[in-house]
Amino acid sequence: MRGDPDERSFSVIYLRQGRVIALDCVNMVKDYVQGRKLVEAGAKPDREALADKDVPLKSLL
Repeated sequence: MRGDPDERSFSVIYLRQGRVIALDCVNMVKDYVQGRKLVEAGAKPDREALADKDVPLKSLL
């Protein structure tokens, strides 16, 4: 999870065998746009970086 559900701005990123397979983004448009590319690429990003909302998802490609 990235962000804070209490602030109503967060993303849940789903992994299968370490690969990003889906995202649920609530008020996190950048995560949706950039995360979609992670799904398409079958990316296996570092989990700590993935959870850090200050790290742009596009940098994890």
